[in-house]
Amino acid sequence: MFNIILTLAVIVLFYSVVLLFARIVEKIREHKGQELNYYKLSKTNATLFTLFGVLFLGGFAYAFEILAYASLPEAASNFGVEIDNLFYVTAVITGIVFLLCHIALFGFVWMYRSSKNRKATFFAHSGSLEIIWTSVPALAMTVLVVMGLNTWYQIFPNKKVRNTNEMQIEVTGKQFNWIVRYPGKDGKFGRRVISKKFISPVNELGIDWNDPASHDDFFASEIHMVKNNQVYFNLHALDVLHSFYLPHFRLKMDCVPGVPTGIGFTPTKTNDETREELKSNPFWSANDPETGEPRFNKFSYELACAELCGKSHYGMQMNVKVESKDEFAKWMSAQKPHYETIKDKLTK
Repeated sequence: MFNIILTLAVIVLFYSVVLLFARIVEKIREHKGQELNYYKLSKTNATLFTLFGVLFLGGFAYAFEILAYASLPEAASNFGVEIDNLFYVTAVITGIVFLLCHIALFGFVWMYRSSKNRKATFFAHSGSLEIIWTSVPALAMTVLVVMGLNTWYQIFPNKKVRNTNEMQIEVTGKQFNWIVRYPGKDGKFGRRVISKKFISPVNELGIDWNDPASHDDFFASEIHMVKNNQVYFNLHALDVLHSFYLPHFRLKMDCVPGVPTGIGFTPTKTNDETREELKSNPFWSANDPETGEPRFNKFSYELACAELCGKSHYGMQMNVKVESKDEFAKWMSAQKPHYETIKDKLTK
């Protein structure tokens, strides 16, 4: 908080000095009896503004180069490719508009600076121009919305057309971590009952241990998925609003207390395959100062919370692994049902 106040104070002080300096210059000019040359002043302002425009657009372009290291690798899911395409189309359309508008903005300031040889033209209305600048943005927005809706209905299909063989994973957000539950060999989750009778420090999800389907469910400290095998996440929240965000798969869905949500996709790349792709990236191929090894060695997909949910929001991260069927089966066989670890506490 002190840093924020100090920063604001510095900004206010800076502008106060600028205004004071301008006032001093104005008083000196009045004292000398000099008249203000508006034409010269207009040219100076137009020159400075145009110079600022060149630096602004140049800096904007340069930012893409210096921040390239922070960009995500290629999408690792089927829908991620679609979402990336939407992003690129939107970026191209808005980028062209951005450049044209700013070039016109800085160019007009220079071209139409105050001059003795120019007379202003009264221009009140043009029906043709209004039609153009209304219909063109409307057409562009229509294209983007239609493309977005098409992708939306692919990601969130009707339950009747969902794949019945998809892997089911349950993820519950809480302050400040994720609770990940997998069904056991039966492929079914044990029933959850949201009531004081079932929820306790030992059973914060309210799992009904009388339901036989719950006896082989297990909790995991990281998410494991099988490459090219469709997966569906059943999402919940215990306290406040959280957001289930998988940046490398380009998917996000809110976890809302009391309102079950969900999202599904097919992972298309394993962690090792993405590491191989990152070897050609200068940033990721450089050695990490802490380990002395290339950065791509420590790369992992991750689950993050994209909703500000409290003071430790930043800590809601979890590793995500995409692997082969054999690797996943080996991992599954090493997991112990949660019921086995707590059944003695339940009987006491």
